[in-house]
Amino acid sequence: MRVIIDLVTLQENQVGYFVMGLPGDDVAAAIENSGFTIYVDLTEFPDLHYDIEILEARLNQGLSGLVLTGPIKTRAKNAKQAVAKLLGYPIPKSFMKTRPRFPGQKLDVHVQKSNNLQLWNEEADALRRYVLIRVDEADMVIKVRVLTGEAIAQYDNTGTLTSKYQAKRKVGQSISKLVTELDTAPMRAILKPVDALSVRTLKAISPVARPVSGLVLTIAVVYERLLTLVGQKLPDPGHLQDRNRGAELQKRVCLVLGLGDYADVGQFPDILSQALELKLQMSPTIDLGLVTPDSTGLAEALGSSLRHCDVRYAIVYGEQSGAEEVLITGVVVSTGEKFFDEFQLFGGLVQNRKLQIPLPSSLFNAEGSPD
Repeated sequence: MRVIIDLVTLQENQVGYFVMGLPGDDVAAAIENSGFTIYVDLTEFPDLHYDIEILEARLNQGLSGLVLTGPIKTRAKNAKQAVAKLLGYPIPKSFMKTRPRFPGQKLDVHVQKSNNLQLWNEEADALRRYVLIRVDEADMVIKVRVLTGEAIAQYDNTGTLTSKYQAKRKVGQSISKLVTELDTAPMRAILKPVDALSVRTLKAISPVARPVSGLVLTIAVVYERLLTLVGQKLPDPGHLQDRNRGAELQKRVCLVLGLGDYADVGQFPDILSQALELKLQMSPTIDLGLVTPDSTGLAEALGSSLRHCDVRYAIVYGEQSGAEEVLITGVVVSTGEKFFDEFQLFGGLVQNRKLQIPLPSSLFNAEGSPD
């Protein structure tokens, strides 16, 4: 369905109206009925928070065909007005200089006529959603993507945009270990992990599919299966090939968990269908990325109000074994909630800043996902 928003209507600042017939109409209606502005914190109102997939689908359909002309500031303002309208919010007379601009939904809006994303005077925020509105040469919206800050940061290929936490195992700990035998309470309540699934059922589950209640293995079973990796060898693509080495581990993890064919979309967590993040450690220092495992911020990819601390983390230790192999020597599995019972966070945030991020040309392709 294609819906074109009239900018004249936007500029009249009409309140109490949003475009119908799009994904997420129930959320938009609830927001309108609440009377909330874009600045109201929705922590206590999870039903008013857009799931990232619904958010992208709604904006992609609702903004298609909108023409955003004029100076850059005018274009940006009109885009934010259109987004507010589509989400069911009253349009502010002016947008406060908050970070992010839509605090309630934790999102920022960027109009992209090129593949160069500019983040002024700040780094990508892992707990923020970025609405990237692509316009053509005639300034017409042709595609909208919504990405997390974690995904945005991965597109920096210069090595200068970093904002990451680091940790190491506590002194005296060296053997394989299951840090906690139970998943977090929210994980148990929402996804209802089980101790056993049939071979056929597991084989039908894609590693990159969103987790489904009753189709997630318990953390204890995940540990039991990953423990079989100890003593196995992975092909080593060579020095400075951490990403490819990690891909080899993911393939082996998919195999021992019994999941469908290996797939990887490069976003957190690595094995999405099992809410499992993997770290292959060839050294003691663990790069945790933009968010600490115990963060109570929403893990957007999981949906259902699950948080980063509900994710299961598998730290897989390895060492060189000959010129072309990595020997797996140990496995530690923990919930994010209990991660720092076993590991020690380094003192500060390692951080460098860069204001411009090159986006892949495939990001706005017809299928809506990078190649």
